[in-house]
Amino acid sequence: MRLKLTYESVEGQKIMLPVHYNHIIQALIYTTFSPLLAEEIHDEGFKFGKRSFKMFTFSRVLEKGLRLNTKLLDTFVKNGDSKYLSFKTLTFYFSSPFDEIVTDLGGESLKKLEFNLLGQKISLSRLEIVVTPTFTEKMLIRMLSPVTIHSTLLKEDGKKMHYYFKPVEKDFSTLIEENAKKKFVLINKRLPDRMALTIKPYKFSVKQNLCIILFKGTPVEAYTGIYELSGSRELIAATYEAGLGDRNPGGFGMWEVWKGG
Repeated sequence: MRLKLTYESVEGQKIMLPVHYNHIIQALIYTTFSPLLAEEIHDEGFKFGKRSFKMFTFSRVLEKGLRLNTKLLDTFVKNGDSKYLSFKTLTFYFSSPFDEIVTDLGGESLKKLEFNLLGQKISLSRLEIVVTPTFTEKMLIRMLSPVTIHSTLLKEDGKKMHYYFKPVEKDFSTLIEENAKKKFVLINKRLPDRMALTIKPYKFSVKQNLCIILFKGTPVEAYTGIYELSGSRELIAATYEAGLGDRNPGGFGMWEVWKGG
């Protein structure tokens, strides 16, 4: 289930966000959830072995922000960010395979009169329920937030490092499939027997579609672009609702059907 939420300033001012704003939108989502649900998702999540999935994702802000002169942002620059964007309104998609999570966010959004976003008072001006597309065994998709998948490696000095796979690498599709199957189990409470999923670039450039996003100070390599998803409709549906790849609750891996152009 997917929602489209639009916010505006309570005082009629522009809304300001740092260029790397994923963690700010994530914080807005958690503070909008009812307290009990926010605690359950943040602290526990949905367990798969030793891993915990939050089972929600969100898009990039749909509006194109205006880059601001940092000399005008003394209050905000003190937070450690030097590049900011200003928005007249703030719109993004939110998605989860569990209706109770989506309805909680929607219901709480409608009940609360205003929200605090980096000290700015904003209110919800529009909420839409997005119609779920028909899933087929081969689909062209466009990333609404960049997709990422990684492995954790152990260096010679014993320190851990993340290796982010490029969509042109074979392991990218393999890991995406493994990740989708885990989400399928959590959603459907059964094994994805004889199910498969493949992703390959369709309109894509490693250089042009690469996004380096700082999430709470940690750089994440992720990719926008148009891709072809093929395989089991159930796995494709799982990635539509829970996100494609990993780091979904940080604002990665949301997609929509690409209509061409």
